[in-house]
Amino acid sequence: MITDGWAPPTIRTRRLVIRPFRVEDLDAVHAYAKTYPADQYGSWLGGNSPSEVARYIADTVARYGRPPRADLGVALNGKLVGGVAWRQVWVAPPQVEIGWVLHPEAAGQGLATEAVNALLDHVYESFPGMERVEARVRAADRAGVRLLEGLGFVREGTLRAGGGPGGDGALFGLLRNERMHAVASG
Repeated sequence: MITDGWAPPTIRTRRLVIRPFRVEDLDAVHAYAKTYPADQYGSWLGGNSPSEVARYIADTVARYGRPPRADLGVALNGKLVGGVAWRQVWVAPPQVEIGWVLHPEAAGQGLATEAVNALLDHVYESFPGMERVEARVRAADRAGVRLLEGLGFVREGTLRAGGGPGGDGALFGLLRNERMHAVASG
């Protein structure tokens, strides 16, 4: 799916710049990561302390140039307010999983939808052989469920205890033809 010479992208939308993380993003990433307590949500970082966030940033920057994964920062007016990510989950047929996180202070402005929509455009355009994108959210995360459904994802099942400590997750999928239909429909 991914070829040699791959580099993490910079994606621009009407309001956002989605770009590779940099070491100097540590404080901004910690600012939004600490708002999602690991005991309630789990942690994609391995924890939310400054040292755990620093390890995540260092590992992410070191991993650039070595697909099949990319964690990218989401900046609004030059300020990092969240992140999006994709990672390959199947080689044949090629499939990726996407995820996102946004500082709660930036919520309610459509920024997560804008960022995820741009990420979907990027992965489907960049990898023409990829037929499916999946995403997981906490089953109780109404905003996350609405975001995915609004972008054309279909709920495929419940992941028991897959939404972080003590909670179920919901698995969503989006096929290439569904994405192309949703984009054409506006």
